[in-house]
Amino acid sequence: MIYCYFLFCFLKYLCYFAMFIYFLTKSLIMKNLILGLIFLPICLFCQSDNDPTLFEVINIEVKPGQEKAFEAAVKAHNKKFHPEGIYAAHLYSNLNGPNGGKYTWIMGPTTFTALDSRPGEGAHDDDWKNVTAVSQETDSPRYWSSDAKLSHRVVNAANTKSLIWIYDIKPNQEARWSELIAKVKKVYDEKRPTESFGVSWNEFSDTKAGNDVAIIFSFDKWSWMDRKSNFSKDFEEVFGAGSWHTFLNAMAETVDGRVDWLRTKVD
Repeated sequence: MIYCYFLFCFLKYLCYFAMFIYFLTKSLIMKNLILGLIFLPICLFCQSDNDPTLFEVINIEVKPGQEKAFEAAVKAHNKKFHPEGIYAAHLYSNLNGPNGGKYTWIMGPTTFTALDSRPGEGAHDDDWKNVTAVSQETDSPRYWSSDAKLSHRVVNAANTKSLIWIYDIKPNQEARWSELIAKVKKVYDEKRPTESFGVSWNEFSDTKAGNDVAIIFSFDKWSWMDRKSNFSKDFEEVFGAGSWHTFLNAMAETVDGRVDWLRTKVD
């Protein structure tokens, strides 16, 4: 929210300045250009603030030996009821970690408002029975929101694999953690423009599980895991010698732990 406040203040004073120049100039063309400068940033601000960021995430355990049937049922369901837009859905397989061996069905980006009109009773739910017929256990949904201000997302259809870090944030340390991750984003912006780095927040408190915020690294080949990252070198080139050690110490003060795992896209 603090970023939104500063952006709002910047736009407000920009408008004041543009209006001052507007009343001083006599050229009609210049007046139109100045009006454009006034309203364009406001429109952009409103648009970015309203972009859907919510994801519904459901982990599903499949009956032994029914993996292929399950994947086929979900693919057919998604194609029919969740092909695109705010109800678009995809299926992923978790290779390890706390949900290793399970699948994850994700719908979004969407909004809570859109959930009022989501596909449901009737043909949709009847078709989903083909999925539940080969499912052993379905977890309750979790809702995560993507943080555009802290993310460096690179749209690449080839990035079908992900390394996920889930952090347990200490009480009242969310703002400080965000400030630290903003530095990571800056490194990606300047040093790794083609690599994807995403941040998503759990919309609901989960103190016992510690699933507060996720960092998601997306890539196309498993060989990415064998690369020499050299991130500390990039970090210190941006923030100066010794800054990486300071960053790690500060991060340790904001979290109680982290869980990692790998996920790959099925559909």
